[in-house]
Amino acid sequence: MRYELKYTELIFEIINSERFKNGLEIINTSYPNLKQEALIRNLILEELNSRFLSAGITNLKAFAEHPRVKGTRIDLSIVDVDTIESPFKIEFKYQFSKDCNNMKDYWKVVDRDFEVRVSDLFILIISDWDVQEKSYFDSQWGITSNLSRYVSKKTDWKANIIQNFKRFEKAQLKECETISVKNPYRTQYYFYLLSR
Repeated sequence: MRYELKYTELIFEIINSERFKNGLEIINTSYPNLKQEALIRNLILEELNSRFLSAGITNLKAFAEHPRVKGTRIDLSIVDVDTIESPFKIEFKYQFSKDCNNMKDYWKVVDRDFEVRVSDLFILIISDWDVQEKSYFDSQWGITSNLSRYVSKKTDWKANIIQNFKRFEKAQLKECETISVKNPYRTQYYFYLLSR
């Protein structure tokens, strides 16, 4: 039996769910001093496998860091046991709003991870937060990583990232609703899904 929703649509649905938002709140509360790419990827992986299982679909399974392609591991794949040689390959990137010159030059990253690696789906996660709140939190707990230095003071990064994605004319872009969490400080997560 094949899963009825296309994988990109399914992941879009997962990211826009209340359950996913609650998971992000837990991640941000527990790991406020880290780049959260692998944690968010794992949250999506666990939800995919949970949905497959609860729907009685036994031929599909999501895996992290699988398969290896030319010495590189794919961030996440969905494997159909009947066609294991052609998994659905997903690359993740977690960025801050100031990265790549306020996202002006981000197309190079997309080209490498989406085009060169021939991924089926590229998921970009950008986190942005209230710098003063995070500064207070970090000083309260003695956190010295200062991730806020990567947060843009401007908002043009939002338009810049869309311009970067437009370069990939044969791909489709889906923007998820912005997800806001409150703990341990206000943080917004922006998800962009670029698919073939």
